[in-house]
Amino acid sequence: MLRQTSSAILSALWACSSLVAADVQRPLLKDFDALGAWFEEVASINHTTPGHRDVEKAKNVSIAIVGAGITGLSTALMLDSVGVHNWEILEASHQIGGRLRTIYVGDTQEWAEMGPMRLPYKIKYKSDNATLEYSDHAMTFQLAEWLNEMNRGSRDDLEINFIPWIQHSPNELLGLGTGRHPDGRIPTRAEIAANSTLGKRAPMDTQEYKDIKAKMTDILLDEGTLREIQRDVWRAHGRVMKEGLDDISQQSMMRNVWNASAEVVDAIHGSTDYDVFWDEMHHNSNLAQDGSGSALGETEWRCVDGGFSRFSHAILPHVQDRLVLNHQVRKIEAIEDDQGATMGTKVSWVDVDSNRSQTKPQPHQAKSYNYTMLAVPFPMTRMMSLPPFSSPLSRAMAERGLRFKDACKLGLLFSERFWEKGDHPIFGGYSTPPDAAVGALYYPVYGHNETGRPGLILHYRGGDWSSRFASLSDEQHVSMVLDAIASLHGEEVRDLYTGDYERLCWLDEPFIATAWTRPDVAQHALYIPSYQKTESNIIIIGEHTAPTHAWVSSSLYSAVRGSVQVLLEVGLIDEAKELNQRWMGRWINME
Repeated sequence: MLRQTSSAILSALWACSSLVAADVQRPLLKDFDALGAWFEEVASINHTTPGHRDVEKAKNVSIAIVGAGITGLSTALMLDSVGVHNWEILEASHQIGGRLRTIYVGDTQEWAEMGPMRLPYKIKYKSDNATLEYSDHAMTFQLAEWLNEMNRGSRDDLEINFIPWIQHSPNELLGLGTGRHPDGRIPTRAEIAANSTLGKRAPMDTQEYKDIKAKMTDILLDEGTLREIQRDVWRAHGRVMKEGLDDISQQSMMRNVWNASAEVVDAIHGSTDYDVFWDEMHHNSNLAQDGSGSALGETEWRCVDGGFSRFSHAILPHVQDRLVLNHQVRKIEAIEDDQGATMGTKVSWVDVDSNRSQTKPQPHQAKSYNYTMLAVPFPMTRMMSLPPFSSPLSRAMAERGLRFKDACKLGLLFSERFWEKGDHPIFGGYSTPPDAAVGALYYPVYGHNETGRPGLILHYRGGDWSSRFASLSDEQHVSMVLDAIASLHGEEVRDLYTGDYERLCWLDEPFIATAWTRPDVAQHALYIPSYQKTESNIIIIGEHTAPTHAWVSSSLYSAVRGSVQVLLEVGLIDEAKELNQRWMGRWINME
């Protein structure tokens, strides 16, 4: 670690750190249940914030928030809401929002969501017609309500409104691995539901396959567990971890516990995208509940009218005075006193714009803060020089640690919405062409049946496939997707393509280079507790640190957790409990 003895730096940092040093018995988040309901333990803290003088000193703690994605932006707002204003957001790019990225195509009102597209809102079960709300996603709706209230009267143009997202349309064309009508026509979703012979066949038909598949279903699609996840994902996560389901892969369970043959294991595992039980259980609680014959219920979805970038637009007026763009953080060092105690952090960055315009790279600039909140994905923290962390946190951030996946999207603009016409009109949802490489083609959920309105078909490919598409040129990608659309809707649609498109492959996106997190076996139990430990006065936040991953609510959860964490670190206990109650309170004392 860097040992700085500059009296000016140390005295400035000590002014805000002395309160912390004075109370060695203060409660810290690292002591609470990281895998489950830590927020309950925060609510039950019986300490209180010290006197007025110390409160003002603690509230003036200086904080660097590295990254202006939704996690960093929300963290800033949450700290502001409890009177902690001495923060600064350092963003490497020229824009805010991170992976919230809405792009309007071809100078029209047709938008392509290059990041998040939808939110699960409610689910209705078949067994008893019960309707449950997805409680963790309520945080996203809560943020929208808060921002609308903050901007009301001054910036009404920034209002965030939600509209229904159509996850599936009965007339979607499902061409991958399905049967065909006698005339060769690709079947629709509704036609497959009415005639199962048109659907995909199971990879095997042996009794062993059926028995092992049934055992997997008992775990992955247990209705009681799925309801628990929907009502209270945090306690459900803690229970699943304690039951040991994070300690063994699905393949190992089938092969080594249930003694299934290698062929059966490969057939079952090869038909899914998951290795980890919790990962697929969480998926089955929302995306798998599509109302089909095999589903337990049907999920009701919402999306943002105008796109998810409206969140970052609505936040900008409240952070722009403490937001610095084009500052790429290259190094974070711990500042220690003469006794080796950490007093703060020194953050070094380069000015991206200056380096672009200069023949020679410019030297680093630096500033000292009491705390740094690191709100960027681990593939980017690997590009930074950081202090030595504990072994679990170091491994989580390392190349062989927490796994990350990519995504690639391409929106093609057509002069008319041909898919909304004919005998089988499609409104929303997505089709799958026969070409396995292409994957899903999404139709717009807005502007239906408007005469003369153009339309956008969005190609989405995630995981390993997205890396393959990232290797293509724009022209090659457009050609493949246009071929796939023509294979579903007929060759005549090529004449309706306007030539306008937008493409974004996150692997190629500077300062992000990833799309979402896909933890491996045992990584939750190992890594998540390390995020609640503040090391070298650095707090790690971001959707990748949440047990749900890859949802806007995961980012917001980590913003709450990180904000509560730093408030406890500086002794602002009442403020930590206030923030905890405001954002995590819906789960406290829940039966």
